[in-house]
Amino acid sequence: MPTPSLQLLGFSFQELFTAEGLGRLDSTFLAELQGQEPQLCDSLVAYRAEAKIFNHLEESELLLACAPILEAFLLRLFNIEQAAALLRAQTISHNPVALFKKQIVLRQAKKKLSQTESLPSFAELNLWLETELQLASLQAADKELAVALLASQYLAQPDQYTAQITKLVQWCVQVISTTQGQAYVSGWTSFRIPERVDYANLVPTIMTGEEKVDRRMVKVEDLRLRDGFKLTDPRMQAREIQDEINYCIYCHDHEGDFCSKGFPVKKGDPSQGLKRNSLDTILTGCPLEEKISEMHILKRDGLTLAALAMVMVDNPMCPATGHRICNDCMKACVYQKQEPVNIPQIETSVLTDILSLPWGVEIYDLLTRWNPLRKKQWVIKPYNGLKVLVAGMGPAGFTLAHHLLMEGFAVVGIDGLKIEPLLQQLISQPIYDFQSLKESLDERLMAGFGGVAEYGITVRWDKNFLKLIYLSLMRRPYFQVFGSVRFGGTLTVDDAWHMGFDHLAIAVGAGLPKALPIPGSLASGMRQANDFLMALQLGNAAKSSSLTNLQIRLPAVVIGGGLTGVDTATEVQAYYIAQVEKTLHRYEELTRVYGDDYVFNQLDAISKEVLDESLAHGRAVRKEREQAKAKSEQPNFIKLLHEWGGVTIVYRRSMQDSPAYINNHEELKKALEEGIYYAEALEPITAELNQHGYTETLVCRKRIRQSSDDWETMLEEVHIPARSIFVATGTQPNIAYEFEHRGTFARQGLQYQHYEEINGELVVAHGVEHCKDPQFGPFTSYHKKDYRISLIGDTHPVFHGSVVKAIASGMRTYPKILQVLSDKLAQHGSLQEYRTFADHMHNQFQARVKNIIRRTDNVVELTIQAPLASKHFQPGQFYRLQNYETYAPHVNNTVLQMEPLALIGADHNNAEGTLKFIVIETGTSAKLCSTLCIDEPVSLMGPTGVRCKVAEEHETVLIIGSQLSIPLLQSYGKALRAAGNRVIYLGFFKTKEEIYCQEALENVADAIIWLIQEGELIHSTRQQDYIVYGTNVVDTLMQYAKGLLDPHKPHPEIPLSDVDRVYVIGNSVLLRHLQETRKTLLKDFFIKDPRMFGSVYSTMQCMLKGVCAQCLQWQIDPETGQRTKAVFACSWPDQPLEVIDTENIDARQVQNHMQEQLSRLWVEYLFSRYEVPRL
Repeated sequence: MPTPSLQLLGFSFQELFTAEGLGRLDSTFLAELQGQEPQLCDSLVAYRAEAKIFNHLEESELLLACAPILEAFLLRLFNIEQAAALLRAQTISHNPVALFKKQIVLRQAKKKLSQTESLPSFAELNLWLETELQLASLQAADKELAVALLASQYLAQPDQYTAQITKLVQWCVQVISTTQGQAYVSGWTSFRIPERVDYANLVPTIMTGEEKVDRRMVKVEDLRLRDGFKLTDPRMQAREIQDEINYCIYCHDHEGDFCSKGFPVKKGDPSQGLKRNSLDTILTGCPLEEKISEMHILKRDGLTLAALAMVMVDNPMCPATGHRICNDCMKACVYQKQEPVNIPQIETSVLTDILSLPWGVEIYDLLTRWNPLRKKQWVIKPYNGLKVLVAGMGPAGFTLAHHLLMEGFAVVGIDGLKIEPLLQQLISQPIYDFQSLKESLDERLMAGFGGVAEYGITVRWDKNFLKLIYLSLMRRPYFQVFGSVRFGGTLTVDDAWHMGFDHLAIAVGAGLPKALPIPGSLASGMRQANDFLMALQLGNAAKSSSLTNLQIRLPAVVIGGGLTGVDTATEVQAYYIAQVEKTLHRYEELTRVYGDDYVFNQLDAISKEVLDESLAHGRAVRKEREQAKAKSEQPNFIKLLHEWGGVTIVYRRSMQDSPAYINNHEELKKALEEGIYYAEALEPITAELNQHGYTETLVCRKRIRQSSDDWETMLEEVHIPARSIFVATGTQPNIAYEFEHRGTFARQGLQYQHYEEINGELVVAHGVEHCKDPQFGPFTSYHKKDYRISLIGDTHPVFHGSVVKAIASGMRTYPKILQVLSDKLAQHGSLQEYRTFADHMHNQFQARVKNIIRRTDNVVELTIQAPLASKHFQPGQFYRLQNYETYAPHVNNTVLQMEPLALIGADHNNAEGTLKFIVIETGTSAKLCSTLCIDEPVSLMGPTGVRCKVAEEHETVLIIGSQLSIPLLQSYGKALRAAGNRVIYLGFFKTKEEIYCQEALENVADAIIWLIQEGELIHSTRQQDYIVYGTNVVDTLMQYAKGLLDPHKPHPEIPLSDVDRVYVIGNSVLLRHLQETRKTLLKDFFIKDPRMFGSVYSTMQCMLKGVCAQCLQWQIDPETGQRTKAVFACSWPDQPLEVIDTENIDARQVQNHMQEQLSRLWVEYLFSRYEVPRL
């Protein structure tokens, strides 16, 4: 069936994205309103102009009166009156059920439960009811609605139906009181009676009864089966939503809507502040002060579009809030002693009901740009020529971007994550059906847009909502977004001003996950929760088509009581099933083609053990699926997961003290329903390892509560089996920029100091308690040349920790940005000027493959066009390279998408804006580089890491390394020699074929020692160079120092005694060997006792200096050998040799070893069996 064309009452689709077109639309609406309700129109105009002061009740009444008229206008505009009428009829059809519940069940039956024994039996009363229903001949789709309609008849004429009402009440009493009755009404909303809130037991659990470990879990009958990564929460049905709405008492009419405004200590006296509940949580209510009660009234009456418009007065980013995201409104609900109204469910239902209408996407999108119910920003303003850079495209960043666009600014959003492009057709053409935009969550393209909402939130939430926001912003004519841009690396504060920006907002989120300082920490099998979640979600690890390697084993333990830990626990369970299924499938295909021993013969002992286990578990999963299918049941993987040890959350206090319980107990409850265990009051002290160095057991000490806040750790130990350990012990605001560019921003401890601007001066904002404090301090200390820099979201302490607070930070900060730029707001921008600016931004930020050359059988040279990434490159720094899933080849249900590759820049050309990289095709992702095409867009993030020192004084630098060292030598050697320094290079290679650029290396080194293991030697014409066979770097250095490498050259031109610094680029074996010999065998030759630096090439993922924490590596005290601190290797890749924990490097590099080998074999199989275009 062809898609209907969009008719907009004389407006074109394109003009409704312009200030002029939207202004005309607004005038058309006001004219209609004036024709229908002149006084109402006058009031709305006065409300906008602030010509009249409206109190809260008057404001609500005004908007409630206007909203239905706006709905009717929009339905005509989109020509969907018929579909909307059907939605309204469906919505209000459930109201009789709510009336029956309120008038009969709650007000009468609930009060007579003690009389059950004196009443007729349920069977007798039910027989009477069935007869009454037959006689009434009601038009009802189900029994609950039929009973409700019957009750409505009785209640409409109570005097006539007194006896029937009495009987119906008795029936309700017996329904509530008897097993037979409860079974009869199973699933009915009318008998879901709000329960008392017990703050000490918000998450009911039982003890598992195990001898060795005291763990909690939910009752077996409360377990909920899960299979994979589709949306796990189907949300409430329409009747349940109407039930919640009718449960609300619409407090706005007496200023009791604490859900929106916050729960005061004393109503009418704001000076006393906001109340705290029994869990010591400040009841701020909705951080956005969404008009909740008003939304409920409109939705109750079937005016869903009017309700959405009411939501979007304060919350235009509502797809990113609501169900399974926020609950601040529920916590502040007037119902404090019983279950609150489930406001997030209602809000999300209002949105999804509109999205389900024809052109629903366009209705939502239009309301982001034009909403006549708003007092401010009712329509987008013309472009004013001002430009704002927003660093970070998470909830805070994209919300601020929206509000600034509404004010006429041009906005460029940047993010360190790879952001996939949207299809141009989605941006330029109207969307008739939301289903055409939606993707199944287990197969969706991970766009990267949305920051923590993309990689941190699980499939409990529908991430198609994130796509909706991404689409809405990308359609704005003055908005651009660029991923793979690291604030502080790719772009600096000074760059922003030079590029023409008038303001900079920092929205880079949280960072620096904390390593656990216990023996065995960061061993193989132990990783940070952020690392797992990012690899799982941004890396697509759970997809059957993915090549991302994320190896976990059971039993698993998650350390930490926050929501990150809870999310990690649920996803570990779900991922384990997906992991063993994918492993089994690929193994079976490889052995079918190449034979039974093909895979095992290429694995080491531990990898064989892991593979054996994975295959056995994969077959058990397959058997469970087959048996469940035969019985037409859902597979029960919980029993298998528990047999294999399951997943346990370990927390050092009681569950009730945990952040997850205090802030969002609903999520903790939902997690435990998936079969997660919970172990309380345990302090981890050691991660015990097996014979292969992998985690085997988490050893904890029991803790007991001494007082409400004081816990004592006991000597009694508890041993929890743990082949995988995930650490989720908190993060802190991301202030990496200040560490990298010291002196830019004032700090207060480990966060940026925040300021208010008062009379043109920055003043420290002291004593800010919560997100609704009007003087929350949105600015950093930066004040050069009258520029200001704001901080929002997780970078700001009062908005830290939740999506809705991040969104609120954007909403509450934009007016303060307007204030500091107030003298420029009246100017008019030029479209031509903006187009020039936008083209320049695209050219600066977008990376493309300029050239790709094969140098050897296993080496590819890439030249990337990336002007801004090239501009700040310094020798020693590196970049993160990925291809886009959008452009990646698909072969045999496999997406040839790279994991993030860390590549040192070999050379750069600022004039051309290019960078050159050397890719050695060892792992799977490196092999995929050969599939890149010239002019293909790629994700290139950087520079990151730390530059190598280039001394101004004349130094002699020795660089030691394998083929991996060639890129560093090319860039660093060139810079050293240009500054008057001398370079010695000791390069060790397996064969001469690895030396594919001899002349280029000779041009950047004053002397080279070519150490070749086997085969023919290379030929060199330089007198100062040496060419020798060998495998031992230390022996070679000693022979060089003694003049024994070549009898014809007994005196090296540059002796080791001249060396001032040494850089070692190699594996842990080489690092360890040089650590051991520098103070012994080599001591007498390094007369100057030069500083030695070793390359810590840990596994890496985000490379954003402390976000995912995959690269965490321990350092040691060189005197004692004891571990001192864990550092982020992407922030500090070249570390003093003496402090490097080489054993930890080994442990970190084999985290995914079995999967990496299997993926390599799988890609080689795909290359050999299918036509894959590659170099």
